[in-house]
Amino acid sequence: MPELRQNFMTKEWVVIATDRAKRPDEMVVHRAAKPAVSFSPNCPFCPGHENQTPPEILRLPDGGDGWKVRVVPNKYSALSPECKPDRTIRRSFHSMAGFGVHDIVIETPDHSLAMALMPDAHVADILRIYKTRYDELSLDPRIAHVTIFKNSGTDAGTSLEHPHSQLIATPVISYQVRQRFQEALRHYDEYGCCIFCQMIEEELQNQERIVLASERFVAVELYASPSPFFTHIYPRRHMASFGDISAQEIADLGRVLRTLLGKLYYGLENPDFNLTIRTAPAELVGVRYFHWYLSVIPRLTRTAGFELGSGMFINTVIPEQAAEFLRKVKVETAVGVS
Repeated sequence: MPELRQNFMTKEWVVIATDRAKRPDEMVVHRAAKPAVSFSPNCPFCPGHENQTPPEILRLPDGGDGWKVRVVPNKYSALSPECKPDRTIRRSFHSMAGFGVHDIVIETPDHSLAMALMPDAHVADILRIYKTRYDELSLDPRIAHVTIFKNSGTDAGTSLEHPHSQLIATPVISYQVRQRFQEALRHYDEYGCCIFCQMIEEELQNQERIVLASERFVAVELYASPSPFFTHIYPRRHMASFGDISAQEIADLGRVLRTLLGKLYYGLENPDFNLTIRTAPAELVGVRYFHWYLSVIPRLTRTAGFELGSGMFINTVIPEQAAEFLRKVKVETAVGVS
């Protein structure tokens, strides 16, 4: 029978459509094979084309004259650091100058190297770069929130094939983010504990939706997963801010994230996906009621009229079956550069 499940953290409802549920292996993405090239003469992110991007903000050297990871301003930035974040309020019309920072993190010199195929240490290097920029921007009093995300593949919204992530820092905190914090605070006020810590403990006891667990992180399919294989990675240690992650935790998260992406890569034949880090805004660093986490969302279905009209999602893959499927996927050894 179909089932309605409520997201414990957001209170949003999801339809688990068991009557038209698909087996996890039916979600495999079948595509025509494309030749993998490590260098593209037309790609502005490939080595040797550094002059085709705006001036570099940060780089991780490769030990020689080259680089492993680069950070540059987005040439087609959504926001501009040159603006002043001045507000204009005219009765019901509120606006603000488009101040903000929009960075591109070029993850590797190799044009075709998916994050799922990188060595764990290289994924950890990318996470370390995320943290460096996150920490720097969080110190700017004009910045209210920093969003770190990755769009991989056309269905996920990417326009350039070369592996890259993005970071956008804004002078305001979105309503969705505020709402999640308000729900977490309400739970803390009522029960005296972090809603995320409680959920992690219960999922570890239950084990049905755990995909993989390490000493410091847990990857889990959500009980009320809004789409197939929608996976969260939580730190076991309570931290409100991604900026609080330790060096040991970054190394461990590199392994966990690379393994999870590898399971999706080999199990579902490299689906397009979005990745984002949900973290406390700078003004809420250290709060006891929020717990940062990383979301990986394979783009296996499309948002349609019901979702747009109701705000509820229909999931055709039962989360417990998705977790079981991913647990069984064997991940090959990374083949990328170290």
